[in-house]
Order: sequence, then C-alpha cells, then structure tokens
Amino acid sequence: MKTRVIIYTRVSTDEQDYGYSPRDQEDKLRKYCDFKGFEIAGHFHDSQSAKSFNRIEWIKLMEMVRKSKGTLNYILFVKWDRFSRKIGLAYQMISELSKYKVEPQAIEQPLDFEIPESKIMLAFYLAAPEVDNDRRAMNVFNGMRRGKLEGRSVGSAIFGYKNVRDENNKPIIIPSEKAPLVVKAFTKMATGKYTVEELRREMNREGLSLIKSQFPRMLRHKGYIGKVFVPAFKDEPAQWVEGKHEGIISEELFYAVQDVLDGRKQKRGFKMNSFKKQLPLRGHLICCQCSNLLTGSASKGRLGGRYYYYHCQKGCKERIKAETANTEFFKLLDEINKYKEIITIYYEALKEVFKVNGKDNSREIKKLDEELNKNHERLNNVRKLLLDNSISVSDYNEMKLSVEEDIAKLSRQKQSLQNAEDDYEAYLDFTFALLQNLENIYEMADLEIKHKIISSIFPEKLVFEKTGYRTPVYHEAISLLCPIDEPKEGVKKKKSVLVNALSPVVARRGIEPLFPG
Repeated sequence: MKTRVIIYTRVSTDEQDYGYSPRDQEDKLRKYCDFKGFEIAGHFHDSQSAKSFNRIEWIKLMEMVRKSKGTLNYILFVKWDRFSRKIGLAYQMISELSKYKVEPQAIEQPLDFEIPESKIMLAFYLAAPEVDNDRRAMNVFNGMRRGKLEGRSVGSAIFGYKNVRDENNKPIIIPSEKAPLVVKAFTKMATGKYTVEELRREMNREGLSLIKSQFPRMLRHKGYIGKVFVPAFKDEPAQWVEGKHEGIISEELFYAVQDVLDGRKQKRGFKMNSFKKQLPLRGHLICCQCSNLLTGSASKGRLGGRYYYYHCQKGCKERIKAETANTEFFKLLDEINKYKEIITIYYEALKEVFKVNGKDNSREIKKLDEELNKNHERLNNVRKLLLDNSISVSDYNEMKLSVEEDIAKLSRQKQSLQNAEDDYEAYLDFTFALLQNLENIYEMADLEIKHKIISSIFPEKLVFEKTGYRTPVYHEAISLLCPIDEPKEGVKKKKSVLVNALSPVVARRGIEPLFPG
C-alpha cells in the first residue's frame, strides 16, 4: 500500500525575509515525495505565527487527519520550526497525531522516533526556534522601553495623533486631523456642565468616535500634554516622562478636567428644552394627594385660546391653573423682600468676615509660595545630581515627574485662593443685590435662571393646596437671613432664628451697651 502524506508549509509575516519562501518549501517537499514515492493527499499553507496551533490551515489539516481513518502516514514539513515554535505545544500535538497513527517529520531534520536518543535531537530542534522567538521578543521589548524612556511614543498612536518617523527615522507621533476634536472635548469637559457619557455622545456626533471605555481613558491620558507613559519593569516603577511629541492640551486645561472627573467641580448643567415659559414651576411641584411630581401641559379653550395647567400623571385628579400657581409663587418671593434691612446688616457683617478670611488667605498663599520655592529648588538639585552622574536617567525622570506634579498641584491651590480673594466682594454684591430685588429679577429671567432661583431658595418640592402653598421649606441660608417661619401674633413664640444666628457676632447686653453712646 502506497504511503500517503500531507505536506505543510508556513511563513509568518515577520519571516518573509528569512528564506522561507512558500514556493521554495513546497518545491522541496514535492521533490522529496517524488523521490520516496509518497502519495500527496493534501497541501496546506499557513501565513500565521507558530506560537500556537490555532492556525486556519492547520485546523483544516487536523480535520482531514481525523477523517482519514488511519489512511495517512506522515505530515511533512521542511524544518521543525515550520511545525511549531513552542516546545510544550509541539509535544502535545505530536501526542495528538499519534492517536491517528500519523507521524510529523521534517525532511531537512529527519528523526527516527523508534530510537530513544532521537528525543534529545527533537528537544533541540523544537527549543531552538522558541529561544529565537524569546530573544527577538526581548529585543523588541527593550527597544520599545528604551524609546519610551527617551520620550518616544512607540506603538499605536493615541487618538488625535498619528505615527510618523522623524528626520533620524525614529518613531514619533504628531497631531492628526482629529486633534481639534480632542481639544474641544477637553474644553467642554472642563466647564463641568457634562457627564462623561453626555459629552462622549455629543462629540461622537461631531466625529470623535470612541466607545464608552475609551472616552474616559482619553480624558485621563497625559499623552495630550506631551508626556509618555513608561510601565513598571522589575525594580523600576511606572512613570510619565517628558515626550518628544507636541502636546495639544495645556496642563492647566488637563488638570481642570481631572478636577471635574474627580468630583471637585459640578458636573452637570440643567437643560430646559422641555419646559415651556408658562410652566416655570414644572419639576418643582408635587401632588398634594399622592405626593408624586406634577407635570404641566396646555389645554385648548372653547374660544381657541390655550390654558396651562400643572397636573398629576398618576391617576388622581389634581389639576392647578398655572397662572394661579405662578402668581402665588411671587408672593413667596415677596416674603423675602420684607427683610431688606436685615439682609443689609448681614451684608455688612459678612464683608467684615471676608476681610478677616482674606487675611487668612494671604497667609495661606504665602505658605504655598514657600512650598513652591522648595519644590523648584528640589528640581534644580535633581538636575545637578543627573549632571554629576549621581543618579540614572530613569531615576531623574521619576523624581522630576513627582516634583512637577507637586508644583502643578500647589499652583492650582494658589490660583484658587487668589481667585477667592479677588472675587469675594463681587460675589457678595451680586448675591445681596439678587436677594433685595428677587421678585423683579425672577420675573425678567429666562427659564434656566428661573429654575436655578427656585431650586436655590426651596431645596424641597413645593405643595400647592387649594389657593396657596403649604408652608414651604426655605434654604437654610434664607431662613437665617429672613425669619419667615416665625410664629404669627397670638402663637407662643420660640427663640428667634435671627437672634441665634447673630449672637456670635453681637455683643451681649450687660457687658457693654449694644450701641455706643
């Protein structure tokens, strides 16, 4: 009976220049079969790595072996590295083939499996390509790590950049046509008006196509401020080093976005698209019967006009004329206007408090300046150690990165204190002008401002019952400024909230006159 064989050839992409031409392998195998008088039952060629047997054509070859029912004798290839480059996997596959009485053989490295000593040569033939693989992988790894330590972004470029070669034919990344979208995404995120997912969807519509997991990683990536990440290796810690590429985001903008992502800045605005101007209280009223949130809509009148109502959606018949509810709400605002004199006293007192705090801020700013100077001095000392060859480049990069991050953090703290010091009088003037003209400002405001005024003054939902509002809960600050909730005449009086609030800053009777002279 004629010996039947399968011939197998393989050339992976990274082996094209190593003399492994598929045609050359096939010619050698066919000539060998002609010389031996073997019948070729099939030819399979793979163009994948031999690191595993999960290769398209090898899977087809094994299917043919299983169906052969003992009619196949050999699988022939030129050398053992065409068969496998992983010694453990190779032994497993040899054992698998033996179940079907099929023997793998390399025509240029033949072995007689009936001779025990052949196993030594087999181990050598299989180990050599694995060692070669490991050596090449190590060289690639070391080369990439060295490039990263030098500030080169190797591998695939981050979104918004593209891979190119510099004048020395070394890899580098430069901004791509998508870079403006990245800048826009960072700029919008820094406003604090978006959640990450809201912004991702908006930017996707503009062409910044990133999935849910990729977008937040982009907002955290220091590559956009010109840094390169070097992973930890052995005793060397992970670090960010100064990159050779151009940053497209300023450090100030990048760290502003980090503050938003870390929850140090309000993340959302409020969209009023669904609110009609006739229904400013929609979203702030709850049903007096079932305590569910009231919605609002318009009804068409018999004479063609439109009439607006706040109403419940949960089956009860609660229905309030929007005009009535809106008018009564003005009366709530008017209650605050009755306490203009007290508001003025608080205004003057707070100005004095802020002046004292301003002095505290100045002391804090002075401390921060001292810390900044220390860190700049540390940075200079690290540079001297590098120039004196007292530390390695990797140690220098690690120390430099740590000190620079401290400097950036201290600078942001200083800027925040300076802004507070500069703006407190403007904030006070604006806030108390708002309180003293609340009714007029509310009437002239657009829907978004109306919403902010309502939610700022009334932290809990309002309940409208019959012709007016149940006693509303005012914001704590409003309750302190304006004792609106004090009992009416004839009701037993409790201790005044105003007295409690002012007592720490007003001299007590019996020590000295309340008013001089």
